[in-house]
Amino acid sequence: VPSPTEIVVKSENLKTLLHWQYPPVSETPHFVVEIKPYDLGVYKTITTCVNTSAHFCDLSGEICDLYSSHWLRVKALIGSQQSEYVETNEFILQRHGKIGPPKLDLSRHSDKIVVDIYHPV
Repeated sequence: VPSPTEIVVKSENLKTLLHWQYPPVSETPHFVVEIKPYDLGVYKTITTCVNTSAHFCDLSGEICDLYSSHWLRVKALIGSQQSEYVETNEFILQRHGKIGPPKLDLSRHSDKIVVDIYHPV
């Protein structure tokens, strides 16, 4: 069974997703994703990403510490066979995550300009 490829962690406005690619095969592949937080030191399964047929996993609820290192890995399952795990590089939300620009609204009230700033979603 081939391993997943092109594994990438992307985070924008604290929504963190792991994406991967997989070659076309005759049966539908399923995937298992695991996370290893630095302070835990071992991998644990992400329950929402077990036997998923999607090529991504939402990690938003798993990575809460902005400054802690995390590693992720994913493997493919086809029937009773499985691939080797493929591991990401270290991911630190504060370093690798992106925060989009705020939304701005300008309005004029008599001789004043009011600027309303809204945080990204």
